Amino acid sequence: MNWRFSMLLLLLLCFDGPGIKCQEEETLPRNEVLGEPTVSCAADAIYVKLRTKSTFLGHVDVKYTPDKSCFQSLVTNNQIEILIPHEECMVPRRRSLHPTGVILEVSLSVSFHPEFTTVDDRIFNMQCFHQKKTNGTSNSLAIGSPQPPPTDSKGPSCSYEVLSSPGGLPAGRLALGQDVYHSWHCQNVYESCIMIESCQLIGGEETHEVIDSSGCSKHESIMPQLEYHNRTHVGASVKVFGVSHTSIVYFACQIRLHPQLPTGECPKPKCDLMRRKREESSSSQFPSIDVRSQNLEISQLINVTTPTDSLPKIDTVSQNTCPDIHVESAPIEESSESKSVEGERICADFRSVLIISILLTMN
Repeated sequence: MNWRFSMLLLLLLCFDGPGIKCQEEETLPRNEVLGEPTVSCAADAIYVKLRTKSTFLGHVDVKYTPDKSCFQSLVTNNQIEILIPHEECMVPRRRSLHPTGVILEVSLSVSFHPEFTTVDDRIFNMQCFHQKKTNGTSNSLAIGSPQPPPTDSKGPSCSYEVLSSPGGLPAGRLALGQDVYHSWHCQNVYESCIMIESCQLIGGEETHEVIDSSGCSKHESIMPQLEYHNRTHVGASVKVFGVSHTSIVYFACQIRLHPQLPTGECPKPKCDLMRRKREESSSSQFPSIDVRSQNLEISQLINVTTPTDSLPKIDTVSQNTCPDIHVESAPIEESSESKSVEGERICADFRSVLIISILLTMN
């Protein structure tokens, strides 16, 4: 049998035979993380160790950091070790009032495929609690713990979340212009009233003030004035906005605990009046709590303003059909019986071309 005939016959079978596979896809065995990661909180870095079911062939990534090369990883068969420096990876931190200290938070993704992200991937959210050094002369942190000490159930505690809707779930991956709800909530404040102050959008190394120290929005076109529902709950409906240089952002604010007015009402920002600088004693004498939102991943807005008529038309061709080939005939003069002549349509089936090629090869 002619070798050309054999090759063309094999190619024909690949297109015609529903049960024939010309190339077998290489499948990797399913892998998974065993147990929970081991976290060690050093004074200047977070050390994480994981074990997998079989040899790890994928990759790890520190989420929400602007520098993807800031961490070090070592893979030995089925053991993964990651060192995440605080400064280089810009690990987010927030102050803890009860108990007193600093909480650093980091998210680690483990992808088991060497090239792609798949449904088997895992994301671990870890935190380290550090108490301040007793001498108070250094800004460096003491060795921390993956879990903070027991909190004082009687002390005030506050949270800041960006929700998908009022009362909805915390948001994560968002698109520009999407509707979300910013929610501030406190517990155990007794007779005090909360007021939101000094909010910043933080993306990478840059910070952008969105609410000033008086509790008023600096950019009402994107961050409306806040709604004070009661003594312990403040909210705002916002359309998602971000910054151009990074897609990972979060918000950080101060919650000031104000005493009630003699009338029993809570003080609120006077944002509709002319802005005047307040005296230091008007707010700084009251305690405040630092809060931050969760990390948000914001995708760029897709341009949907382009008219569909101006887009190039692309004919979609299914697997079992062949492209349309139009043969234009020579123009003829219009007559009363016929105003136009349609062009011939020729469909060239690829399998037919192969059969013809085989017959020519045999001859």
